[in-house]
Amino acid sequence: IIAHPNRNIMGAYPTGLTDVKGQPLLRSMLEKTKREGGGFAAFSWDDAEGGTEAGVRKLGYFAYTPGWKWVIGAAVNIEDIEGEAQRKLSLIVEELKETFARTKLAQTGYFFLFNGQRELLVHPTLAGKALQDVKNAQTGYLLMDELLAAAKTPDKPVEYLQQGSSTDRERLTHYESYVDYFKTLDWYIASSIRKDEIELPANDLVMRQTLFIAAIFAASLLIAYLLISQLSKHLGKLAAYAKELPSHDFSTTEVGPSSIEPLARKYRDEVGRLAEAFLFMEQELRQYIHNLRETTAAKERIESELQIARDIQMSFLPQTFPPFPDRKEFEIYAMVKPAREVGGDFYDFFFVDEDHLFFSLGDVSGKGVPASLFMAVTKTLLRASAGVGVDPDHVMASVNNRLCDGNDACMFVTVICGILNVRTGEVVCADGGHNPSLYVSLPDEVKFLDLPRAMALGVMEETRYQMERLVLRPGETIFMYTDGITEAMNVSAEMFSEDRLVDSVYRMRERSVKEICNGLMENIEDFSRGAPQADDITMLAIRYRGGSEGRPEESV
Repeated sequence: IIAHPNRNIMGAYPTGLTDVKGQPLLRSMLEKTKREGGGFAAFSWDDAEGGTEAGVRKLGYFAYTPGWKWVIGAAVNIEDIEGEAQRKLSLIVEELKETFARTKLAQTGYFFLFNGQRELLVHPTLAGKALQDVKNAQTGYLLMDELLAAAKTPDKPVEYLQQGSSTDRERLTHYESYVDYFKTLDWYIASSIRKDEIELPANDLVMRQTLFIAAIFAASLLIAYLLISQLSKHLGKLAAYAKELPSHDFSTTEVGPSSIEPLARKYRDEVGRLAEAFLFMEQELRQYIHNLRETTAAKERIESELQIARDIQMSFLPQTFPPFPDRKEFEIYAMVKPAREVGGDFYDFFFVDEDHLFFSLGDVSGKGVPASLFMAVTKTLLRASAGVGVDPDHVMASVNNRLCDGNDACMFVTVICGILNVRTGEVVCADGGHNPSLYVSLPDEVKFLDLPRAMALGVMEETRYQMERLVLRPGETIFMYTDGITEAMNVSAEMFSEDRLVDSVYRMRERSVKEICNGLMENIEDFSRGAPQADDITMLAIRYRGGSEGRPEESV
């Protein structure tokens, strides 16, 4: 115990203190307040003023303070509560005496109050007396027994014979009494009224009430008719306005005169509020349609411009296949699918001389319009830097330096480029941070090319790039792609992956390069069905057929 009015028990551990149920008081209150935040308990303890009275009954309320892990309690003597309750009950009885005295039932009827000990608490003449011996002259039973029994059916009266008023004591009079029970206070409240006072004026009372009710009903009907007529007229105007609303001209935000404006100004009831709501709705509709038209026009302009940008971007890339129908030494095919209207992936190929085909494929950082512009610059620089006798590593270094110059947006591009000697099948390649390409070799092997890796273009000036040489045999293929293929995701957030790429190319290795590209695109779409495309998808495939085939015959 940390604090208590009796300092002698502060710091003590009263383990023997129990509540009325015999449970350890402090432990049970600690558990209950932790669980419920607070609670009441009744117990016996020494008097709080100094311990002079042992075994005083207490009622306490206990509350738990989580911050300090304390239980704070406040207790009062139950005897004090009972004494205060008894005093309140006495005041209630006195008040009821005055109230019952002022309350009359018919001419001579009255209310009276008694308790479960059959003691009359409130009665016009017999208050404080007992009714144990008074009998009902009509039945011969004790009147108190019948009154107590009647409390079980408070809607049914008990009838009894009793002497009349002081002027007519010799004559027994029929009385009716309704009794109701208040269990909390163990009180019974009863009424007593003469039957003749109930029955004699009944017809007159019924007639007066009938006429009064009929008059009220007729007046209510008239008032209701007038109100409904007026309301129906206003609602008719509102309904007509609602029907005409679709035919209004919403091309301007200005609202002309309306037939329901007087309703909104004149009435402040439901009709007025409904009229205001209709006028507000029309104004908002006009503003919404105006904004929608502007937004739609702006969106159409943007979409039109993006479509033009897409057409321009696609025109940068070779779109005709086969691009060199008179060259039979090789087979080439490429395709691109941007994630947005325009993208940052690109591919390119062209002859730098009669026997050397330059090819490139790249992926610009980011997406959308900025990536497409950077792609156009990169592709143009690659085409301008490639030439007769210029190796791919020098092409990459030159383009990298020019992209780094003034690259305030810090954009970069991964690129793989190379030169194919269509006579010998020799390929020289350089890689600038791009995904490893696939090498489909004979007889049936698909593997990644192990090219020297270097930094992406546009990151750091004077970056050196290395070349790798390999010789393609007739029927062998190089397949280049961007990470939009391997990182394509399905609805389960699972990537297409390099393993699926190798497996797809291996299964289609004997097809033409066009069929390989189209088949791979179908596999990706089937895999990611239901999931949005997150990145541009681009691929370029070159198959060497042999230098002795079909060189165009020179004219003699």
